[in-house]
Order: sequence, then structure tokens, then C-alpha cells
Amino acid sequence: MRILSFILLIAAALPSSTLRADDWPTYRHDSRRSGVSAATLKFPLSESWQVKGGYPRQAWSGPAKWDAYSGNSGLQSMRNFDPCFYVTSVGNLVYFGSSHDNAVHALDAETGEERWVFFTEAPVRLPPTIHDGVAFAGSDDGHLYALDARSGNLLWKDRGAPDDRRIPSNASMISLWPVRTAPLVVNNTLFFTASLTPWESSWLIAANPETGIRQFSQEISNVTLQGALLATADTLIAPQGRSAPLLYDLKTGKPSGAIGHAGGVFCLVTEDNQLISGPKSQKAKDNQLFLTDAKGARVATFNDTSCAVVANGIAYLHTRGSLKAVALGKIKDELSEWAVDTPPPSELIVSSGAVILGYDGGIKAYSRENGSLLWESLLPQGGAVHGLAISGSMLYASDSHGTIRAYAP
Repeated sequence: MRILSFILLIAAALPSSTLRADDWPTYRHDSRRSGVSAATLKFPLSESWQVKGGYPRQAWSGPAKWDAYSGNSGLQSMRNFDPCFYVTSVGNLVYFGSSHDNAVHALDAETGEERWVFFTEAPVRLPPTIHDGVAFAGSDDGHLYALDARSGNLLWKDRGAPDDRRIPSNASMISLWPVRTAPLVVNNTLFFTASLTPWESSWLIAANPETGIRQFSQEISNVTLQGALLATADTLIAPQGRSAPLLYDLKTGKPSGAIGHAGGVFCLVTEDNQLISGPKSQKAKDNQLFLTDAKGARVATFNDTSCAVVANGIAYLHTRGSLKAVALGKIKDELSEWAVDTPPPSELIVSSGAVILGYDGGIKAYSRENGSLLWESLLPQGGAVHGLAISGSMLYASDSHGTIRAYAP
């Protein structure tokens, strides 16, 4: 049930915040989940502050340690969408959702001091999306929350499913239809889902981001929607983890198929509307990513690769012990622009001049031009850096221990 507050009327009369070109307003920067920012970072950077948010309580346990049937070990998780507290940032605030204390937090970008906190009734697994002065966040309690981005006041909320049934999960009582797909705003339409198991119906919802009034609500069977929604020019893509990503028309929500050879929750759309995603199963000997064209045909396979980022036609990815810059038009010839030995990444993003790699124990930044090392920082207490974000002149890093660090020139 949708609950509208009179606060919404007040907020409508106030000027909305202005989005800067170098903000990071949603998970992995934009609706393509590209991980690409036009911002320029001035290296070297120094740690400015850190916030310890407690250890994340992930939605799913990790994969089995080995697959005896396929003879594989060290299997790649296909549902690892919440290993840290990912951040978004607009203006002078940094936001994150917490699976540790079931809340949405806003921090001062310069000091790390908490500006406000909004508690939900279950874990918040992905960061809020900031749009026109509103922070949209989904919770395992089954609701999508619209919060004033400056104050944290509730503007409205929408329960995705018609019923409010709860089940125990990881020391929490969660909805049978949690909101576990980072809210997506495209063409001034807000998209979110309510989904958990394929034997229960799921819902795909489009709403007016200002009022919360639904534009459509599609009931879907035999799916489990999780991870971040993303979009091409005209298609909504919904990852499922162990099943193929599903495709829906952005305007109507009508299904338009699935990418049958793809899977996992790591997905991004390139500038050319091609999709990079994981495999449909864990049977491959090595970690893999697939490049798929707009028609769903596989263009290339990246072996021994778990994450990538694409900017200006260049794919930056780690394979066989090296970070490589590969021109997409030359992938079939395996001609890389440069290669440098690096630790295997748990996250990759790009700024205007650097490829930034998060790994187990630290962060490294390499020149996009030639792969030379520009800067590095080790984490004294360890932990894998799964989340990176850039806003203004700041770099933010989120690790598996639940710590968020800010780095400044």
C-alpha cells in the first residue's frame, strides 16, 4: 500500500538539487551501471576519513567451495550483489544502505560525519538512487522508500507486493518480496522490483518519482530478481543471478525475452548498447564475462575475468594475472592496448584519466593511457574493496569489513 505524506507537498515547493556532471547519483554511476565517471582525480590521494558501519549481512551465503561434477574449485558467486556498503554521492553528501543496521545513511562528504539516518524494518542491500533531491532506497521489508535527500524525511513509500508476509532470513524478518534491485530512474520514470523466489510471483513496478503514483505494475512468474536493474536506450534489464537476465520494454514493462547464455548479477551496458554479464552457470573452469550485442548474440567471451569497465570503446578487464586495455573492435584478434600485472580485482571503475582497481587488501590506480601506476593505498586491517565511487575530487571505497573510506587530494 502506498502511503503519501504531506511532506511531499512541502518538498514540491522547494527547489530541487542540481546534479553535477561529476556526481555519482546511483549504483555504479548511471543507468547503464557503467562505473565510468567524467571526473578528474588528482593523484596522489590521502585518506580523509573512514566510517565503520559493521559487517555486512549478505542476502546469500557464498557458493560451494568446489564442483565435483565439473571438476572446478574456487567457484564464482552468481548472487554476490551486497558484499559491502556501496555508496552514492551528490553534492556534499554521501549515501549508503546498510544490511547491518537496516538503515539508509547520509554522511558529510568532507568529514564523514552522519547528517541523517532513516531506519527501515529489514536490511537495505544496495545504495539509494538520488534524483531531483530525492533518495530512493529499497529494503528487504518489501518497500521502496522515497526520502528527502537533504533531511532524510520520508516523502512516500510503496510496498511492492500486495501482501505483507514476512519470513526469517539471516537474523532478520524480511518480506517474502524484498526490494533487492537498486532503484533505477530512466526518462523520469522510477523502476523497482519486489522478488525473492521463483515459486512466488514477483512484481516489476514503474512509478512517477515525484508522486509515487504507479505507471504500471507487472506480475511475473518463475523469476527471482536481484542485483541492480539497468537499461539500454529502450530496454530494461533485470538480473536474476542463477538464471538469465530478463528484458522488458522501458515504456510498457512488457517482457521481450532473456539473454539465455548470460547470468550472474554483474551486468553493465556499454556506450554501444552492448551488454557485459556473467555466465549462466558455474560449470566453466574459470570465471567468465560475456559481451552480447543488442540482439542478444554473444560477441566475445572474456575468460578468467569477474569484472570489467568500458569507456570510449576500450574495455578494461583483468585476465590471466594482468589488467588489460582492449579495444572492443579488436577483441577477436586479442590485441590489447596495454597490459600490466595486478592483483585480481573485486571492483573496477574509470575516471577521466585513470582505471581504479579495488582488490583484497587495497586500491590501485593506473593510467588509462599506458597502464602506468599512478597511486596505491593499502588497507591496514585488510578486507576486499568491492565498492568504488567518484564524486567531485573525492574517491570512496567500500570493503568487505563494512568500512567506507574517503580519499582526497
